[in-house]
Amino acid sequence: MRHCLPRLILLIAALLVLGGCAGRPTNAPIPALAMLPEMETQQQKLTFEHEQERRVLIGVLRQESQSLRLALLSPQGQRLLTLVHDDQGSRFLSDASFDPPFTAEWLASRLSWSLWPASALTQAFNEEPWSLEETADGRTVRYRERTIARITGDADCRRMDDLEADYRLYIAPLDDDADPMATPCPAN
Repeated sequence: MRHCLPRLILLIAALLVLGGCAGRPTNAPIPALAMLPEMETQQQKLTFEHEQERRVLIGVLRQESQSLRLALLSPQGQRLLTLVHDDQGSRFLSDASFDPPFTAEWLASRLSWSLWPASALTQAFNEEPWSLEETADGRTVRYRERTIARITGDADCRRMDDLEADYRLYIAPLDDDADPMATPCPAN
């Protein structure tokens, strides 16, 4: 019996680890680039809030026929990194010693939730444990029955609350005169 106890403890520990992984969301599927409506190059202020810390970046979003690129710059204009999403997936091209507190897949999926039309997201989520609910107040993204994120606001100023990762992301117009630490999208 004494030899069985360590094995039993290891078995229970393994089951707890596997059970914890089973409840975690996999990366959300991203719709095909062809389903993204054409857009002009956009320059916007991105404000990330996490654990009482706020980081303001400038985002330059460019859509090409086969890829979507988001260059992240410091408020002073230094390029920090570039997110590339194409048929090979999502990845960062690092331009400086900037270690983002999120993965390329996380950022690409969150961009897709606010950029792609609801019909494209619904189609990408088809037969996946992901779902999208769109109302007059905004969008709610769920993994199984658990709410992962809420997106509110309009095309000029959006707010995404990522409940799973405990992030808040604001996407607002780039305004040189505004205080970078001021609350973005105050009406949201």
